[in-house]
Amino acid sequence: MKHKTGSFILFLVKATLVFAIFAIFIFGQRYYYAGTLYYFWGNIIVILLYAAVLYMTSRIYNGFNYGNASIQEIITAWTLSFVIINVFQYFILSLIVNFLLPVRGFFYIFLAQVIVVIPMSILINYLYYRVNPAHSTILIYGDIEKLQIYRKMIKKQHRRFKVTGVISQHEQTGPLLDAINKVQSVFFLDVDEVKQEGLLEYCYLNDKHTYVLPSFSKILLNAASTIWLSNTPVFSLKKTPPDLATLMTKRLIDIVISLIGIIISSPIMIVVWLCVWLYDRHPAIYKQIRVTKGGRKFKLYKFRSMVADAEDDGVPRLTAKDDNRITPIGRVIRPTRIDELPQLFNVLFGAMSIVGPRPERPEIAQMYEEIYPIFVFRTKVKAGITGLAQIFGRYNTPPEEKLFLDIMYIESFSIMRDIKLMLQTVSVLLKPSSTEGIENDSTTALRQ
Repeated sequence: MKHKTGSFILFLVKATLVFAIFAIFIFGQRYYYAGTLYYFWGNIIVILLYAAVLYMTSRIYNGFNYGNASIQEIITAWTLSFVIINVFQYFILSLIVNFLLPVRGFFYIFLAQVIVVIPMSILINYLYYRVNPAHSTILIYGDIEKLQIYRKMIKKQHRRFKVTGVISQHEQTGPLLDAINKVQSVFFLDVDEVKQEGLLEYCYLNDKHTYVLPSFSKILLNAASTIWLSNTPVFSLKKTPPDLATLMTKRLIDIVISLIGIIISSPIMIVVWLCVWLYDRHPAIYKQIRVTKGGRKFKLYKFRSMVADAEDDGVPRLTAKDDNRITPIGRVIRPTRIDELPQLFNVLFGAMSIVGPRPERPEIAQMYEEIYPIFVFRTKVKAGITGLAQIFGRYNTPPEEKLFLDIMYIESFSIMRDIKLMLQTVSVLLKPSSTEGIENDSTTALRQ
């Protein structure tokens, strides 16, 4: 398939998908909710509103992330988008007629959209990889251990990258440039900064796709502002703390969301409380000391998902894969994150925020800080129930990678970013792998 022709066909198929989504809504509104129709411009406004929400939700959940996400993740993203957009539009149309409309019509609209998006997404995904076959790729490494770790990760992306070789940064410049010339993509895995800078310039001049592991300094530079000294741009790394109005808004959102969450989930919490208590007659709420903003310690509340004497040996440890300390009830409430519902009270009382770095236990945080001194940087803000590391990482993600994600969140904080992360959290609940434990012979998420 010629690239230009293939790209055009791919564009047409994507456009057809969007058209089908709108057509289903327009037909469904006219068939089931004829009483909500306006004259011409009124209907145009309703459709534009639908388009705006569709655009927002598809961006939040990455519905068009073909080539970068699995087909299951793409379909899940669209499904979540359809839920939000149709619920929103249902209430808009109900406001038009001044009473709650029957739900059945929007259920059929949602169902039809999901039925259409599944085969269309499979087709788009197929066309994407026909138009964009796997890039020939080399891995330039500085540390052999990181090479082994990331090589496995990159090989899992075999439809995007075809690893044709690896080469050490200690090779002479000539062989390094020759290796780069033979491929389309280059990964720099923990390469010396000075060496990497020269090679990056060469890759840029020769139109190579380059991928670089994050570091603390790179994340700070990514969030830096630019000032001008005469006609010279300079990166400014001094982060201006959020103003009082922003902090008050964040706190108000925390109070409102936690109160709504507590009210809505109270029947679930009552049932879970009873089930946990009846299982072994031990307290259903588990209280554990965690660290939040400024290193302040607080008691984190969770539904107990393990046996009551899980840490009678006095050794703090994270949950392992196939952990025999987890109760039968725990195996239900952990993957669904129901065990974390009591943390809404932590948010309401002010110890936590809805969005922020995950609070660590003091003993484990101290252990991480000895290896990564900048780990303490996470306590610049309140700990949170959800956040960048919780959404894009896993329970067993190494602390260094979680640290980078937390720093990225802290340095790019905004109220709108928080709202986006809250909405993205829903997708995490549908990923069982997000709660996968550490290796059975470990006590922390550090790589062995």
